[in-house]
Amino acid sequence: MPMDQETLAAWRATQEGFASLSGLSLLSFDPQRTLVCAPSQDNSICAAVQCSDVGERHCQAHCGKAVAMAVETAKPAFLKCEANLHVFTVPIMVGGKVTLILQGGKRFIAEEERIPTDRLTDRTNLPEEAFVALAKDQPPVDNARVLAAARYVEQAARLLFESRHTRATIGLKLSSLLTLFSLVADLQQESDNEIFCSTVLNSIGILFDVNTVGFLDVDGTNEALRLSQAFGYQKELLQGYRASAREGLLNKVLAERRHLRTEETREILKMGLPATVHSVDLFPLVVPDARVEGLILILDSTLKPDDVQILEAFCAQTSLVLHNRLLQHRLQEAAKRDLAMSRIAQELGSSLDTDQLFDLILERLVSLVDAEKGSLMLLDEQEGSLAVKAVRGLNMKLLESVRVAPHQGISGKVLATGASLLVSDLETDERVAQKQRPRYRTKSFISLPLKLNHRTIGVLNVSDKISGEVFSAEDLERLSAVATYASVVIERGTYYRKAEELKQLSTMDPLTQLANRRYFEERLLEEVQRAKRHESPLSLVMLDLDDFKKINDQYGHPAGDEALRITARIIRQTIRTIDVACRYGGEEFAIILPQTGKPGAAVIAERICAEFRKLDLPVQQADRWLKVTGSLGVAGFPEDAESPEGLIQQADIALYSAKLHGKDQVVVFERH
Repeated sequence: MPMDQETLAAWRATQEGFASLSGLSLLSFDPQRTLVCAPSQDNSICAAVQCSDVGERHCQAHCGKAVAMAVETAKPAFLKCEANLHVFTVPIMVGGKVTLILQGGKRFIAEEERIPTDRLTDRTNLPEEAFVALAKDQPPVDNARVLAAARYVEQAARLLFESRHTRATIGLKLSSLLTLFSLVADLQQESDNEIFCSTVLNSIGILFDVNTVGFLDVDGTNEALRLSQAFGYQKELLQGYRASAREGLLNKVLAERRHLRTEETREILKMGLPATVHSVDLFPLVVPDARVEGLILILDSTLKPDDVQILEAFCAQTSLVLHNRLLQHRLQEAAKRDLAMSRIAQELGSSLDTDQLFDLILERLVSLVDAEKGSLMLLDEQEGSLAVKAVRGLNMKLLESVRVAPHQGISGKVLATGASLLVSDLETDERVAQKQRPRYRTKSFISLPLKLNHRTIGVLNVSDKISGEVFSAEDLERLSAVATYASVVIERGTYYRKAEELKQLSTMDPLTQLANRRYFEERLLEEVQRAKRHESPLSLVMLDLDDFKKINDQYGHPAGDEALRITARIIRQTIRTIDVACRYGGEEFAIILPQTGKPGAAVIAERICAEFRKLDLPVQQADRWLKVTGSLGVAGFPEDAESPEGLIQQADIALYSAKLHGKDQVVVFERH
């Protein structure tokens, strides 16, 4: 088809506009391979290469050959030239014949392509330093961007040459196309999701004069779609719109990933829309990994084939922007998750009290997804059921006695299957379908297993987002990542508690609940060494119950045990927190008094002796009451002894002196 000057001028302006907006080189040839529009935004490397005969020949061997093939085959071609630049060549078909050949792109798409090689310099006749200087100002672009630009420019050219007789319409279409292409460039800089969606919808609504247009978000499992924003005459009709993606047209568009339209009332009703809606158009936003991240929904509008093609191209470009936004969002989420895990690790790493640990873990996990309520349940391996260990926004007293068996309720199901549950609507989700309980504000929740080495050790439940929204796949992903670490911390805390219990059992006298002799000997050695290092005083008090054998013989061992328990209680109530009280053996007790000289130790010993005397009826046997007294000996470091053994020996000597001089008294060791 011959090209008149008016059409050529219109196309030249369009070519310049696209090249300027896209930042890509663009030039045009007629079917005789004659250049009809000089390069727009020509690549400086191409211009430098073509300055030499050698370079010009290689350009013709690649780009020139691609133009010839486009004329011959009427098919687009994509190549990488000797200068590592990626080039597209697209034939424009009108009436079944090639009318124009567009060639463009000429950009690097990988960083390594900007590094010169011997082959490159030989073939292009371009010195290495010249190539490097020119390439440094040409950062790589996304290959998808080049391909999308090729589709855009092909659409624009075809519209121009097919519709020469309807120039008013052409002008509008080209204006819309250029506006949308420019809009995509602006959207790449927009960080606010609400503004992003409203800009896309307003542009479609105004440029294509549609009745109503909405932006539907697809959840992470492709199970449901939810309205993000709407624009147009019937936008109130879409308020709060949410639909299942398991069947009907919504399911089909997600599976086929292409534009679909229906005017069938049955299909429209199946989508959850009212019978007043007469037509629906759906345009998927397909990101590079072939996932559908959203849908453009258009109601009650007549779209011409050209409109559909332009909208498809626009959706393809918008999908790239959306994909980049999602990648940025995921990076931000990963950083946020890493920061949260770092903070949790710092907080949990120093918390070994299990009750505090459980509360802290739940508080952090609930806050991580902006929820109001939550519960942490751990598996009691002996009972084989879950027990509530911590709650948030619920009454612990009502739940502390609750036990949940495998397969019982939601938590029991998660325990049995080891699989997480992300539920948007408790009452309609077939996996859990049940009535909402009054204590919960929303119907959405997450229940996930706490696992360690593929073994489920508990279940975490979170519900009621503060915003009132449903929980998302991102919420589940965020919780799962941190919950894995929390499981390790919980297991560590449990082991620590058991170890402490075992340690306590191994170092504690079960009758008196005082430290046993083994612990006493370890601590006395530590305190003697510390006193030597710091040159500080240290005292030891040995206490022996008076006539204890008589108590056992006359009143029985229960009475003797009670006397020992009362003695331990008196000692605990009298000594300081830094002091160490032990049952040394039988009826004999030992008290280590750090940083205390003999005069101070004697005062404490006298207090203990006095406390015995205050107890008029410390032990009861039938109808008789028994008086219990004790004899105490005091020795000090370093004046009496400089070793643990010597200190015990001298305190024992003082103790036996108290026994010899009438019992029920304190004797301080003195050298004679």
